Amino acid sequence: MKFYPFSPFFLVAVYIIANILAFFSILASTRYPKLARLFFLFLFGWAFWINSSMAVDTPWVYQDYADSSIPIYRKFITGAFESIMTPLVLIIAAGQALLAILMTLKGKLFKLGCWGGIIFCLAISPIGSYAAFPATVFMAIALYILQKGHNNLYIWEHHPEEIKKVRPVVSSI
Repeated sequence: MKFYPFSPFFLVAVYIIANILAFFSILASTRYPKLARLFFLFLFGWAFWINSSMAVDTPWVYQDYADSSIPIYRKFITGAFESIMTPLVLIIAAGQALLAILMTLKGKLFKLGCWGGIIFCLAISPIGSYAAFPATVFMAIALYILQKGHNNLYIWEHHPEEIKKVRPVVSSI
């Protein structure tokens, strides 16, 4: 029997919340692209922190991912992955940190980050419920939408139209 520090209710709640947030990332990518970019900045940054910490402190927890994975992933996780677990997860974590940084940029670098995120999300989808599937597919869709039309500004820049919308009207009395 495996030991989980969280109750099954907590794990189900996290799974549901992850899928809701991922679904809303699709909506945000069309209507509020900066919010979607911030979501992915924080998501990939958080994933970097979690994976780099766990790879060093408790790398054996990644073996549990085999439980919900498709057979070819299960075979890899319980086989070859075991001997290279820590370095491989640290490489993945470094990639997640890079993706977080690329979410703040513009142009080809931002598009590269979106495509890297799409590939990453689709690559972990076969892990199943431990990767909150289908949330990873929702996130890949949101990243695809973002790279299609929201790559011309840094995350901190504003369109002149956006500034006009928020600028308060000052009346002279």
